[in-house]
Amino acid sequence: MVSNVLMLAAYTFIILIVLMALKVPISFALCISTLVGVILTARLPVMVVAQRMFYGLDSFTLIAIPLFMLAGHIMAIGGVTKDLIDLSNVFVGWMSGGLAYINVVSSMIFAGITGTASSDSSSIGGILIPTMINKGYDKDFTVAVTATSSTIGIMIPPSIPLVLYGIAAGVSIGDLFMAGIVPGVLTGVVLIGISAVISKKRKYPAEEKYPLKKSLMICLKSIPALMTVVIIIGGITTGFFTPTEAAGIACAYTALLAVYYYKELRWRDFPELIYKASLTMGIVALMISAATALGWFFTSQGIPMQIAKALMSVTNNKYVILLLVNLLLLFVGMWMDLAPAVTLFTPILLPIVTAIGISPLHFGIIMVVNLAIGLFTPPVGVCLFIGCSIAEISIADVIKAFIPFFIGMIFVLVVIVLVPQVCTLLPALLK
Repeated sequence: MVSNVLMLAAYTFIILIVLMALKVPISFALCISTLVGVILTARLPVMVVAQRMFYGLDSFTLIAIPLFMLAGHIMAIGGVTKDLIDLSNVFVGWMSGGLAYINVVSSMIFAGITGTASSDSSSIGGILIPTMINKGYDKDFTVAVTATSSTIGIMIPPSIPLVLYGIAAGVSIGDLFMAGIVPGVLTGVVLIGISAVISKKRKYPAEEKYPLKKSLMICLKSIPALMTVVIIIGGITTGFFTPTEAAGIACAYTALLAVYYYKELRWRDFPELIYKASLTMGIVALMISAATALGWFFTSQGIPMQIAKALMSVTNNKYVILLLVNLLLLFVGMWMDLAPAVTLFTPILLPIVTAIGISPLHFGIIMVVNLAIGLFTPPVGVCLFIGCSIAEISIADVIKAFIPFFIGMIFVLVVIVLVPQVCTLLPALLK
């Protein structure tokens, strides 16, 4: 019986991988592999696939995702990006290689507003990549810094992948948001350290050091934008409103900022913004629903527990099992978009890690950091593609520059895995 269940899982995954290799859209690949699995069991009606896809979207919390996306669109073109870059310049721009540090710090601040890596890559990268190249920074280094720092956007709250994980794992999204802060900051510090070593070696220039009066003015001007972070995180952690309500308030607040404070948008621009955010969400929603159906199918067949038993029969060593889980997630991140990966693999892997004593809260951050690395890793690294297209450079030409940043991200991942308090201490203190 056990071998039959594992063979069923193997067949389903093989079909999924083959379809992805044939460049079938991930949503359709997930649907087709689920249908094949259901047909192979000969015990389930095919209609159950459509039912589970609908169930996968039947969640009030999921409404937060399009709202955070819309807030990100508004902030990206509403004048906030330049303020954040200026603010970062005040604190780190005066050092050698200042634009690289500005890139990382801006991403860390921007992460607290949008919750996505692609928005960060396109908005921050759209300004800083051409600027860095014009000031003598190598293209490969510029793309590497931008793409890797953009991944901080899915660690520091609000994080759309953490919302998805919270729904799939039944974990408090507020706790997950708090758990992501220290890993996100640690990632930023490591990336700045790597950038500093490379900048010193290549003698990249420093930016102009602002006088005290101008620095204070920039800081004061940035306060309204930074208040978005305070509203989102403060409101959720105090229990004043839910993540979905926080996303709605963030949309309203950023819209008012863009129209009346920055004066970069007009009210008649919003239908187009909402339309673009809806198109993006439509793609994401289809992937989530298809991944939910496949995840349910695996769970209903007892596949996660059988995989856990198979692993336990090979080794009882907690760290060996964690190593295998992390290698799997790194591989998945290289090939699969983030939303379906979180939705699909959470119900499969969570029983395995909880069986060896890993808390669901801790594992949520482990999963997201693993998949974040996939965002700048070929062949499907979204942030990598965005950075290369802006810099007009081929992926092959930037791979070497990514190696030190990849090693840095792996170091952060190892720290998170081996020291759970990096993730769990802040939520515990706030409680």
